[in-house]
Formats: sequence, C-alpha cells, structure tokens
Amino acid sequence: MKLSLGFPLAVLPVSIFLGAFTASAASVATAGGGTGRDSLVNCLRSSLSSASSVYLPGDSGFANDTIRWNRYYQPTFTVVAAVANEHDVRVSIICATSSKTPFLVTGPRHGFSSGWQSLTDGLEIYTGAFNQVVVDAAASTMTIGGAVPMKDVGDALQPYGKNFPVAGASCVGMVGASLGAGIGRLQGLYGLMHDSLISARLMLPNTQVIEVSQRSNPELFWGLRGAGFNFGVVLNATYRVYDAPAQGTNFNADFEFPLSSVRAFYQAMHDQIANGGLPAPLCVATGLQFNRTINATTLKANAVYAGSEAEGRRAVQFLTNIGTDLRHNFTQIPWNRLNRNVNFLNNNPLVDQCTPGGVRGDTYGVAFNTINVDAHVNMSYQFDAMFTKYPEMRSSGNGGYFCANQAVASKPAHYTSYPWREAVGHQTWGFVYPAGSNTTEADIDNIPKKLRALIAATADTRGLNTYIGFSHGDESAETIWSGEHLNRLRALKRQYDPKGLFSWYHPIPLR
Repeated sequence: MKLSLGFPLAVLPVSIFLGAFTASAASVATAGGGTGRDSLVNCLRSSLSSASSVYLPGDSGFANDTIRWNRYYQPTFTVVAAVANEHDVRVSIICATSSKTPFLVTGPRHGFSSGWQSLTDGLEIYTGAFNQVVVDAAASTMTIGGAVPMKDVGDALQPYGKNFPVAGASCVGMVGASLGAGIGRLQGLYGLMHDSLISARLMLPNTQVIEVSQRSNPELFWGLRGAGFNFGVVLNATYRVYDAPAQGTNFNADFEFPLSSVRAFYQAMHDQIANGGLPAPLCVATGLQFNRTINATTLKANAVYAGSEAEGRRAVQFLTNIGTDLRHNFTQIPWNRLNRNVNFLNNNPLVDQCTPGGVRGDTYGVAFNTINVDAHVNMSYQFDAMFTKYPEMRSSGNGGYFCANQAVASKPAHYTSYPWREAVGHQTWGFVYPAGSNTTEADIDNIPKKLRALIAATADTRGLNTYIGFSHGDESAETIWSGEHLNRLRALKRQYDPKGLFSWYHPIPLR
C-alpha cells in the first residue's frame, strides 16, 4: 500500500512532465536578453509555468519566502522565483546564469553558515512546492520532495508502523540534512539518514536531470552523501524505512539537573559509553540553558529509547542513578510526536508549526570520539559564567548529542563522503544575540571559538572534526570531509560543477 501527501508535478518522471514544458538554455536566455535584475525578471516571467510566482522586494511573498530561521550572515536577494515543478527549477537556473545573477535554491531555510553573507543581490529559487511524501509500506521505502520537513516524514510513516532516523527538530528539511549526513535518534539502529538513501533525482548545475544511486552514477552517489549541496538540486529522494518497534511508540525520559550535577552527568555518560556503549535504540540529547523560573543555569537531558517502557527504563537507569535531578518525567509516546514532548514540552503543538524565527545568532559544533569529563565540565561552567557576565545572552543554548552509533560505525569511514563515523557524540552551541543589537562574538570575549577549541582539543580526534549540519562556516574542508576524501570530492566538483554555481554553502575547494 502507498500513502501519498501533496503531489506537485515534480514527482512525475521527467519524460512525462517535461513533454509539455521542455525548455532549452538558448530559448530561455533569449527570453531574458541581457544582464541585471530587469533581464532576470523578464526571463523568469516569460519562461516559468503558470503555477509559479515571481516576487520582488515589497511583495508579501518575497518576505515570506526569504525569512530564515537564523538571520545572522543571511544572504540577500532581489528576486524570488517560487517554483512549482522541475521545469521551473531548470529555467530559473538558466535565467540566473544568463543574467549573471548569483542564485540559491532553498526549502525550509533552516541552515546556518557564516558563508551565506557572501551571496548578495541574488535570486532565491524557492522549492516549497516540492513537499510530497510517498510511502510504499510493502517495499519499506518512501520518496519525498526536496523541501519536506522532518515532521511531515514522521506523520506520513506513523500510520503504517514505519520509522526512520529523523533528527530531533521538526522543521529542518529532511533532504538537506541527509545530504550532510543526518544525525538522528535512531542512528544506532539504522545509521545516518543518508545511509538509508536509495536514490535521488538530481538536477545538475547544467540543468540535466539524472538518477543517482549505487547503480547509477555511483561515484556521484558517494559524494552526494556528505557534500551533496555542491552538485545541484535534489528534486526528490527515495529512502529505506523500517518497522517501528513498540507499536510505533518510544520511551521518553526527561531530566533536569542543577549545574552542580554536570560532573556526575558527564561521568555517567562517559562510563556508559566506555563500558559497552549506549544500547542501539537509545539517544541522549542535552541542553545547558538559563532557567528563568529558578534564575539559574540547568542541564536538561532528554533520553529517547525506541522500544517499550520497561526496556527504556532499564536503558536510562544510569541517568536515574545520578539521583540529583530537580525533576524528571517518563512517558511512552507515539514516535511522530516526540518533538512535541521532549524536554518537558507536554505535547506542545507549537513545535511543529515551523514559523521562521528570524533569530540572530552564531552556531558552532564539534564531533568527539571520547567524552573528556573535565573538558565538558569546564565548558559548562564557562557557559554559565557567560550568562552572569552577559545576561543579554541568556537565550543561548549549549547542546550535546549522544546517540548510539553502532550502525553508523559499522560502515567504513569511506562508505560515504561524511567521514566521522567513530564519533560518540557532537557538542553544539547556539549563541543568540539580543534582538535589534549588533552584538558579535567579539563582544562576548570570543567565547564561541574558545569553547569549540576546548572540546576539540580533548576529543581524541586529529584536530577539529565537525558535522556540517552543526558547523559555523569558518571550518576547513579537511574539518568537514577529512583530507582522505578531498581528492575524490574535488574530482566530482570539477566534473559536475566546474563553474562553481553551487558554492555558497561549504564549497569543495578545487585546490
């Protein structure tokens, strides 16, 4: 049986759909005739399908389709093409290149990178219409459009007793996250998100559409899984899905500890991982934040176990044994409602509304192969000291992801272009600056880079290792993909994007 949600024409085979809308680069470029914004707009309006829209600054659609979750370092646009199908994506790219306009293809717009700011006066190609989810329960597969957020994947799979290693954020784009790797709660069982990727329909920078899989363009398939944003636009992608345990429910355990308990917490995590590891169905995520109710910094720990309550309680006993929590909450909840309930949210539907926040902040991340207890404790107290010295920073958060990694580490480092499969966790920081301010990290003693350096120095890695989804944007290519993978990635970049059209987000260096 198949379940289908939202069907733009993009899900149809290109030979069928483009029969009515085939467009050549020459014919589209002629429609524009020249360079600059006027040429771009003329080209788009004369070439796009009737289901698309073109927005300029001042139009309500322009504001709605360009606001980002994080507005710091954001790119700037003078035109938005809200595309409806593959034809529209193709002609938008052709119009942009013929008018010499930089462009960015977007979906949920949840990504962050300090490199975005280098794109100015560009064209945004907004793909929100690519929101289809097709589930084939009998084959245990799903095919999704390039702009589908995580929450829609969970809602589509739940009725059929299936699940997938989605991330712990409802509004992040599923395809975008999996192109980088995809850290998820179920990775101990099923691996990274892109380990479940079967195939993708990819529009290359030259606007040719190809299938990419282990059988078709296998070398590009390797590069797509880890650096895929360098090679074009994923129109839709097919993934393997899995039978959900416990009738589609997970055990959810929330803890909140005082700052004085962070050493006991990190020691417990260290010992559990060092002595056999976390059970494969378990993921623990932490958040060190300022609790305004008690006027103090606390550490929240959310543990999710893909299984029954009895199994889950046994799996989190090592956290229960700490015994100093300010509060805790144990519940058995549907898998697709986890994000509404974790961290004492009590089934809050606002989590799934995906309203762009427009916050202004810095994001940093580090992958680590071991938990250095002293370093994590030191980091926690430095973060708390920041709240004391700079109270305007109290909306910031310090997060840790400690998901079991058995299925991730079972594959060799070269299985995909994402290399950090031995990592036992990822430390992230979200520094939120006051609204309306011009505060930067230099104004808070460069704490972000200092904390990143502290954890990286004790991570049992060869220098800084970073999962691209948790990156800042200043990291080297070796930090993201490892030196061992760079030659293969450079060769792919030269072959498929020699003009560097897709180079706004962690571009693969050609030298």
